[in-house]
Amino acid sequence: MRAKQGGRPRRYWLYWLNSLILLLPVWYLYDAMTPVFPSEWPEQTLGPITAAPTPVNDEPPYWHHGELVKDFGIRLCEGCLSRVRLARLSVSKRPPEPDADVSGILHGHSDMQEVHVPYLQPPEQADLLWLTVQTWSGETYSTSWRID
Repeated sequence: MRAKQGGRPRRYWLYWLNSLILLLPVWYLYDAMTPVFPSEWPEQTLGPITAAPTPVNDEPPYWHHGELVKDFGIRLCEGCLSRVRLARLSVSKRPPEPDADVSGILHGHSDMQEVHVPYLQPPEQADLLWLTVQTWSGETYSTSWRID
């Protein structure tokens, strides 16, 4: 301990500790504003539309509201969003049947859409990531990617 001044010990280390605590929000903000995403999967064509998925992270699916899901971003070709009536992403061995289920519906406001893909169980080797797109003229297109 250093010499006392006015009967109290000098505690300079407390000033350094407070400075570090004040810098933590700066580091957190920088980390939050510069995310690192996995690489985009190959682009595929669905009739007049092209699309490429990108997982939000490399983590396995997680439980959300009692359902196993994984988050993806889907980049559509420029101007393709206006041709899409409904787009759905799902995980299965075969393309999904069109139904009233709203799970896996793409949403967003630009050519980069996002989706919370439901998994019925942990993915198996034979499962594929299916993108099914319905256009305004009523045609339905599907394509798939392998899940590694």
